[in-house]
Amino acid sequence: MKNISQKSWFSLSIKNNNSINLDFLYFKFYKYLIGTTELNGKYIFYFDSSNIKIVKKILDSKLKEFHFEIKNLKYENWHKKYQENFQIIDINHKLKIVPDWYDIDYNHDIDYIRIVPGMAFGTGHHETTQLIIKSLLDIIKPGFKILDLGAGSGILSIAALKFGASYVKAIEYDQDCEENFIENMILNNIKSNYSLEINDVLLNKDFSYDLVVANINKNVILDLLPIIYKYKKNKFKIILSGLLLNDEKVVVKLLSKLDFKVLNTVKMGEWLCLIVE
Repeated sequence: MKNISQKSWFSLSIKNNNSINLDFLYFKFYKYLIGTTELNGKYIFYFDSSNIKIVKKILDSKLKEFHFEIKNLKYENWHKKYQENFQIIDINHKLKIVPDWYDIDYNHDIDYIRIVPGMAFGTGHHETTQLIIKSLLDIIKPGFKILDLGAGSGILSIAALKFGASYVKAIEYDQDCEENFIENMILNNIKSNYSLEINDVLLNKDFSYDLVVANINKNVILDLLPIIYKYKKNKFKIILSGLLLNDEKVVVKLLSKLDFKVLNTVKMGEWLCLIVE
């Protein structure tokens, strides 16, 4: 496994307009996609550089009508630029997300999550991360055991442990996230009460938790829900995000079919978060 400073990525960006079907693009990319963001009127998709040939093949064969800008990204250049442009994220009056270099003022009655940015995702800037954290803070109770599916940088696991969880099991498919996950745990003085499993979330069969959070994408969520239904033993809440507004109908339809109840729906920009029981 490469150190993150030795890794490289590439991005595809496309102008945000009403003619762009994001759901269609996600469907084409999701097997290789490691993150997304929206910036300066553009949708940006991030990929590991090892997948550039197959992604270019998808562009040439299936997405010729779309005009993407391709950029190669290296950690050193990106991290310097990120330091210059990072903005503090106010989740609510209780919590701020800040980078590892930020000088925290502990005199205020505010909690902080410090993150070493691995890329432009998993830092709290994306709407889906903010939606889940806000929902998590509303739901969590002291002693909760939480399952974090698609854990990435560990930001949701950190938030859970800071606000009362007794234990978090995090599952992440991308092995390159492991170093960043552990680094962020150490940065936030979290030394225990969690485990990280590098595996496909669809292989998990243990749902004996008080709360499950999944910030993934529609396609994985549609495959995940029947698995949760099959193996769940007790009633618990689920927070689902990584979903576009256009995904709501098909996901809610499956939830209804599986006898899950949608307790709340929260939206931010083009993105959606569902709280389910």
